[in-house]
Amino acid sequence: MNKAIVLAIVATLGCTTFVSAQSGTTTSKTAVPAGKERISLAAIEINATMVVPSGVKALEETYSYYISNGSNFVISVESAYDMTLDKLKAEIASNPDKKLISTKAHSVIFQEKMMGREMVHFESYVEIGGQLYRFYDKRVAPLTLEQVTPMCEAVETIQPL
Repeated sequence: MNKAIVLAIVATLGCTTFVSAQSGTTTSKTAVPAGKERISLAAIEINATMVVPSGVKALEETYSYYISNGSNFVISVESAYDMTLDKLKAEIASNPDKKLISTKAHSVIFQEKMMGREMVHFESYVEIGGQLYRFYDKRVAPLTLEQVTPMCEAVETIQPL
């Protein structure tokens, strides 16, 4: 076969979009970027994977679930119950101390003014296997947009198994 045709076929397959039958979301099956790895979320009882910076793990700690590297990358995970991304957006819009910075497929990044300090947060809602999960920054220290963005981007890579 002609090398140009083979390269075109390989390039096309590398960019093919697949639809997950379980979640109904469209995801792109691509290579994991340098400095990142695909991890399983099985340790926190979620049947999915996500792409995170190298060294980040899914952890359970006394009934709390985290995706963390033990220092500056900490995503808290819990059942979402009745909260949704639309409800969160409405709550941010109605609160003068909060400002929406960006919206993604499952997430928002917003700024909040609390006790005179401005801090940035992210919050995501992802349905996996019929269960809605809330992913959000740990919120124990004021964070910047540069700190929150990689966590938000990691949640956007979740793929149900």
